[in-house]
Amino acid sequence: MISDSAIVAQASAPGPARRGMIRLSGKNVLNAVRTVFLPKKQSFCFQQDSSSNDVATNVVLEDSSKTAIIDGWLAPWGANEPETTVPCALFYWPQGRGFTGEQSLELHLTGSPAILDAAVRTICETKSARLATRGEFTLRAFLSGRIDLTQAEAILGAIDASSDSELQNALVQLSGSLSRDFAILREKLLDVLCDLEAGFDFVDEDIEFITKNEIRTRLEETKELVEKTLKRAVTQLGADRIPVAALLGPPNAGKSSLFNKMIEYFGGGASGKAIVSDLAGTTRDYLEKEVNVDGVRFILVDSAGIENERTLEEIAKPSPRILAQQGLKRLFSNVAIVIRCVDSTLNDDLTKQSIDDLVPFDTPIIDVATKQDLFDNRETLTLGILPTSSVTGFGIEELGKKIAETLRDDSENGEMTPSTAIRCQEALREANESLQNALNVLNDEFLSDDFILASEIRVALDRIGIVTGQVHTEDLLDRIFSRFCVGK
Repeated sequence: MISDSAIVAQASAPGPARRGMIRLSGKNVLNAVRTVFLPKKQSFCFQQDSSSNDVATNVVLEDSSKTAIIDGWLAPWGANEPETTVPCALFYWPQGRGFTGEQSLELHLTGSPAILDAAVRTICETKSARLATRGEFTLRAFLSGRIDLTQAEAILGAIDASSDSELQNALVQLSGSLSRDFAILREKLLDVLCDLEAGFDFVDEDIEFITKNEIRTRLEETKELVEKTLKRAVTQLGADRIPVAALLGPPNAGKSSLFNKMIEYFGGGASGKAIVSDLAGTTRDYLEKEVNVDGVRFILVDSAGIENERTLEEIAKPSPRILAQQGLKRLFSNVAIVIRCVDSTLNDDLTKQSIDDLVPFDTPIIDVATKQDLFDNRETLTLGILPTSSVTGFGIEELGKKIAETLRDDSENGEMTPSTAIRCQEALREANESLQNALNVLNDEFLSDDFILASEIRVALDRIGIVTGQVHTEDLLDRIFSRFCVGK
């Protein structure tokens, strides 16, 4: 396990920038910068900042009991080049006030890589601080109780986020939403366990601290919460994969033209490659292209047309078009959203039903009417159908935003980063199994035993503790925090 010695690392992104940041944390952290940081005012009376009860500006380094913001200069090369200094602001937090829970400070200075590297190297040469390992700042925050494991993983999720929705999920988890859910689970189980164990001391007396019906109700409520959280974890397993939005509809419904137009509109001028023809059934396979709309990434898919009816000859010997349609069923089962395309000039309810039969019942569907440039009477369209035209571009922007909005809403409902979802599934399944065992013991009049019941509840508490980190091993922490970068 790590020590409480001071650590240092560059916390800003690598590469040149206008501003860079060096972070330090640990015991006697001020000693690490005492010889390289020069405050603008060497000594004066301590004065409290009028805008805060505990923040002061230009505070001398010798006073370490208050948070402070100190303007001054930094000598990146230390004693080797004492005349070479750069403007620097020092932000200081005493024990228990900073992110890590330890004494910590940040140096904000010019973002030159050479200067930042020299400053970190010089601070390490003072022997008052060492270079931090991967994720060590966040690990110290966890070990000091400032955050739990789900929040630590949320920090990594925010760093690795490649879209607005992924970042939002990570920030929601970092805010403690998932931590609060698990706190409620633990509280419910601890209440039951306390009442059970209190009764163990009076087993020979006619004293009942909690009835079986009360225990059953609490366990069932807790089991339901565990199952809901487990479902969220399973749902979020695919969150690190880009969701798929599939264009589905009958042959010659304008899907390929719509695909090409959306790629052109949202792909920075790139053109789609779908073949467009007046002949129905031209698309026999499917094409896909990544699209980014308002920060939401998804794969847009152009698929083969859905047939309503088949002749006896096609049933006996399926055509390539029919085989392509059958082969897309697996794709349909995994799509995040369906764009159901119908020709504006036709009324094709049978095809709508065929699509409904192919996709899971809970898959969001956006109904789109294509070829609006050939259909002037838009007022006759059914409410909820979005009119579009691949020729004029009408409705394309609105369609893209509607897809992005639907995908963003679905992802935000998870509020769990993929790394947390993967790690906590087994623990939640075991907790759910223990709760079911507890209910079985409670409901079996021949097996009912409060000691066995309490034992199963303790197992469930232990498994929930694994998720939040209240129960952990060094190997588990190493696997989690080794994925961080230095300085985080």
